[in-house]
Amino acid sequence: MKDHAYRPFFLTLFVVVLLTIAHWLPTLHLGDTQLRRIDLLSDLGNDSTKGDFHDVIPKPKEPERFLAKNKAGQTVAFKEVWPKGVERIVDFSAGSANGMDHFYAMLDSVKRKQLKGRPLRIAYFGDSFIEGDILVCDLRELMQAHFGGWGVGWIDAGNDLTKYKRTISSTFSGLEEHMAMKKKSYRAQEAGIAQRYYTMRGAVRMNYTATKDFPHTSRWGVSRLYFRSPGGITLSGHEGQKAFTLPFKGSKHVQVAEMAGVASAADFSVSQGSATFFGTALESDGGVIIDNFSLRGASGQTLADLPEATLREFDKLRPYDLIIVQYGVNAVTEGSTTPQLKAYMEQMRTVVDHLKRSFPETSILVAGAPDRGSKTAPDGTMPAIKMLSGLQEQMACDAKVGFLSILGAMGGPGTMKRIVDEHGWGSSDYVHINWDGGKFVAERLFKSFLAGYDNYVRRKKLENQ
Repeated sequence: MKDHAYRPFFLTLFVVVLLTIAHWLPTLHLGDTQLRRIDLLSDLGNDSTKGDFHDVIPKPKEPERFLAKNKAGQTVAFKEVWPKGVERIVDFSAGSANGMDHFYAMLDSVKRKQLKGRPLRIAYFGDSFIEGDILVCDLRELMQAHFGGWGVGWIDAGNDLTKYKRTISSTFSGLEEHMAMKKKSYRAQEAGIAQRYYTMRGAVRMNYTATKDFPHTSRWGVSRLYFRSPGGITLSGHEGQKAFTLPFKGSKHVQVAEMAGVASAADFSVSQGSATFFGTALESDGGVIIDNFSLRGASGQTLADLPEATLREFDKLRPYDLIIVQYGVNAVTEGSTTPQLKAYMEQMRTVVDHLKRSFPETSILVAGAPDRGSKTAPDGTMPAIKMLSGLQEQMACDAKVGFLSILGAMGGPGTMKRIVDEHGWGSSDYVHINWDGGKFVAERLFKSFLAGYDNYVRRKKLENQ
């Protein structure tokens, strides 16, 4: 009988060599997501390099209190009130530009029916947590039911993911998609605000039909198609029952084609000319509109690559009153370290500063990463999520913008695991919510916005005395 005792030795040697090679490989990335690095020496390092987060989670100082002054210039007593169970929106701006005051003021104008000629617009940037209009569709419905408005808002010109939406049914032909997460064909200089653009492949057609799932998105009052055509194009199609033909001269700037009329269906066709298309907004000229700018797998850094000139054009053609920036789930793993998360937040600070320059009057709200469940963590939440949420709040403080903890709004650590295990409101990976989970979160975010608005109204009443 042959002696095979050497085989375990050689197998062990092979594994050690393989792991040693992996240890010295550079950190790999999948899109914007950083893959976990193999570290054979991790147990020899100190706690600051490990993912157990013995480091203290940052907690910024309380923002400066708004000093309410009446018409006589006298300081009057004012203190914010946040109902029990409602997550506080922290405004670190001290009343400066890009703080929450602009949004609340515009919301008040909408409530009083004083905003004329356009709706209040919210841009909601995020990852797959809001893909397919999950969460956003319910938040939009709550906002529109309370403040008015109708229509789903922004729809990418040729994104197949639109078919998963409950708020709109759409079909496209003759378009090729280019997006930030497909870097091979994507050029940020050509992109629109959604980090996507669509080039023509022959005759183009875009068709939209409203669904009946949500009362306030079952129709709209105006369709706006955003594109860029240096050589000029002729658009044709239907808005409801009304046919139209619209010629456009060439321009290197973002252009918009507008078709007014209450409708629940619309289509656009282009057979002459050449253009790059961005998306269509189906909306009202009053109330509240929320645009969903989700990007699967994104961690948010690529927003900084969008040209400031392009964003300023969108700010002029399609002004936003609030920009929500919600990322982070794709930036963490069980092995994430504090230095890695701090480096990520430095990149996100660049993003926020970029948005502040591009939208100088718009309120900006950093939304902390949502809960990410863990089967091994004592409280049911991946430790890196709690650290990241603290770092996000600190970044919002440093950038002087608003902050809302999505983790806190959901119910704190362990919420994702609980709502999945007990109610089935998300996937078994404890990362993604489903439609019911989206409604659950949206209702809590809406209460935070409502409480923030109520605080603003109370303060303004004191100032007007």
